Amino acid sequence: MTAERTERVTIRHVAHNAGVSVATVSRVFAGSNSVSEELTSRVLDAARDLGYTPHAVAQSLASGRTRVVGVLVPNLANPYFYALIKHMLHEADRDGYRLIVADSDESLAAEPALGMSLLGRSDGLVLLSPRCNAEVLTELSRQGKPITVVNRQIDELGLSSVLVDNFTAMRKLAQHTIDLGHRRLVYLQGPARSWQERERWRAMRTIRAPGVSVTPVRAGGTMEDGHAAVPRILAADCTAVLAHNDLTAIGVIAGLQERGLSVPQDMSVTGFDDIPFARFTNPALTTVHSPQEEIGRAAWRITAGMLHGDRPGARTLLTTEPVIRASTAPLM
Repeated sequence: MTAERTERVTIRHVAHNAGVSVATVSRVFAGSNSVSEELTSRVLDAARDLGYTPHAVAQSLASGRTRVVGVLVPNLANPYFYALIKHMLHEADRDGYRLIVADSDESLAAEPALGMSLLGRSDGLVLLSPRCNAEVLTELSRQGKPITVVNRQIDELGLSSVLVDNFTAMRKLAQHTIDLGHRRLVYLQGPARSWQERERWRAMRTIRAPGVSVTPVRAGGTMEDGHAAVPRILAADCTAVLAHNDLTAIGVIAGLQERGLSVPQDMSVTGFDDIPFARFTNPALTTVHSPQEEIGRAAWRITAGMLHGDRPGARTLLTTEPVIRASTAPLM
């Protein structure tokens, strides 16, 4: 007759019986895809033999960790942000973490409450292109949890960040249109609170080529915004439109084509970001490739580092280049 086990079964017992590390057992019960099927089966078999059942709430209370990280995005309908989250999700999953996502829907007033709510339910926070002011970011940082800011330069707060060199890339894209012979340019502006928008418009304002004029036209960040801006674009009597992002550029192309105008024969159009379907538009969109996979991975790498004790303030700056496709052509 075998003696009954009187001590409480722990994750260490499971690891010992399965012949794996405690970290591997932890990843299995966190649902991570980074553990092989063979090791996963060994862990689950050992847990079943020992009568071990993980208790997520108890584990969180004991460790003070939820193994969850919040992500706040300004517009989840934008494929650019969706792509960033997807790559972050894959990296987080390998480390046994989950992401919870909130969408502020471009509402400046919604960001503070959503940020605080996410911090209250997670171990840290990633802010994708936040629109809020420095005071809000300061208040979020006072909660004492890791915060990573993507596409927003805020050196004075000492927060960790991942940035793309929007300024240089926008200058190169503008130079491309100038080299094609265009002199009357429209810059279709994006959301006013966007740091990326400010950097791209700053680049356009520095253009000093002989005979070149740049007219700003306020729009937004969606296809509908670009489509609605077409009458104002035509009123500017330009030959090329450089849009804040790909979505607005696609809206512009649709609006021009509805009016019987041809892109690029009658008007050259460019975007920014190189979202997945930019190359499938008709015509294929000239744009700037924003390295979404690198951004997502870098954002998670910095966040994970802080979760394991790294000091805040790390900064990653990524470079990018124009992608020339069929929506731009020499001035006829």
